[in-house]
Amino acid sequence: MPAQAAPKPSLKESQAKLKKLNSQVDHQDNIYNKAKEERQAAKKKLDALNKSVSQDKKTYEQLRIRVVQLAAAAYKSGQSGDIPALVSSSDPADVLDQISVFTQVARNRSSEVTQFLNAAQLLQRQKAQAQQAADDLNAKLKSEQKQLASLKKKAGQQRSLVNRLGGGVSSSGGHGGTYTGPASGSARLALEYAYEQKGAPYRYGGTGPYSSGFDCSGLVMMAWRHAGVSLPRVVPDQYNATRRVARSDLQPGDLVFFDSLNHVGIYVGNNQFMHAPHTGTVVQIESLSGYYSSAYYGAGRP
Repeated sequence: MPAQAAPKPSLKESQAKLKKLNSQVDHQDNIYNKAKEERQAAKKKLDALNKSVSQDKKTYEQLRIRVVQLAAAAYKSGQSGDIPALVSSSDPADVLDQISVFTQVARNRSSEVTQFLNAAQLLQRQKAQAQQAADDLNAKLKSEQKQLASLKKKAGQQRSLVNRLGGGVSSSGGHGGTYTGPASGSARLALEYAYEQKGAPYRYGGTGPYSSGFDCSGLVMMAWRHAGVSLPRVVPDQYNATRRVARSDLQPGDLVFFDSLNHVGIYVGNNQFMHAPHTGTVVQIESLSGYYSSAYYGAGRP
């Protein structure tokens, strides 16, 4: 009996799979953005460390000159023939590889030699730590970027399948808009900015402007930045940076979170919210009912 071909997936099944993939992409996008933040923070730390290392080099050089003087005296008195060549090195690693050479001098000048060796060790340790931190963070970022690219590719293929089955996502909402609701103060400023981005394309890692596009957390961050409130870049951090609000107490401007903190939008009132959904869509207003009701995680007030 000939083998039967696997049944073609239905539109409903394909859309469900696409939603799942989009959720996975959102999750990985958060991880990737977090890794970029960590690398940026590490770069600032490394820049500060480089300044410190520069100062340590000066200390090292001052002590090296002093030990050269001590070594010269030791050489003249016949205590050691190796010291002059060793201490002429400007590389602390050369010194640390041959610490035993200083034994004879150290018997009489222990304090100064100890300072010299400590300075050399500190410099080498800082260099090693800085290099290791840079290597680790770069490797992590590349790994997260690779995983994100793989998920985006799968989501793109699934989206094409959904489109072929007649379930393409509408880019509803038009371009730009004006907020006319009841919100006031900083919440109103945030919503006014968000409404102006209505119709802007979704872009992974996007923080605007309009033509460049936004991702979900990028839209939220920029809207509230326009209102003078600084929010973190990624969804989990935005959740932690805001005050918890019961769903029944939602007010326009509150942040609404979904999919175990993989997605976020801005509540606009009347059980609706504005967000940047996923690739192939635009910034738009949607209802908190249906899928987003079941995926609802919680809310926060900046």
